[in-house]
Amino acid sequence: MARNADLLQPFDRMPVLNVASVLLVGSEESHRELIANAILREKMDFELKIHMTTSLPLPFERQHLRPRFDMVVFLINLHNQHSMTSVNTSISLLGASFFLGKVCFLATKGMHGKIQHCIVDISSVKELADTYHSPLIHTELENEDDVMCTAKRLINMLKICAGLVPGISSLYNGSITKNV
Repeated sequence: MARNADLLQPFDRMPVLNVASVLLVGSEESHRELIANAILREKMDFELKIHMTTSLPLPFERQHLRPRFDMVVFLINLHNQHSMTSVNTSISLLGASFFLGKVCFLATKGMHGKIQHCIVDISSVKELADTYHSPLIHTELENEDDVMCTAKRLINMLKICAGLVPGISSLYNGSITKNV
């Protein structure tokens, strides 16, 4: 069990006007960079901060420089068991308030007939998303269209999580994107 001081909390800092911050957590740097670069290529009417890590906890010594994270995205490569293990370890270090629509799981490499070659069982990923009442997005990240479509979906969710869409709470994310 993680100590309360070790937990990453979504509301431990005040929000900044017209700023949204996302934390991409995944063991594969190439996937994190693909998503981050695609998100940054999109035109936005707000400032975006993207942070990336292989796993949680984040280093304590840089905590004073860290922004408030509006959303955490866990990337799971279905062809890499370490990816799933890393997510399972990291998820216990998130404060419970993140699971109020501020967490998303992104499963890669499991579509287009490749599901039979997956090392990570897709049902365990679905169960993880269901357990934490968080959306699960399937994507390939093998061509530019898939990457850009995924980036746009994440941006839309992030805007809601950051409070940049008037009248819509982050709780809405779970209901509109559940296991898509």
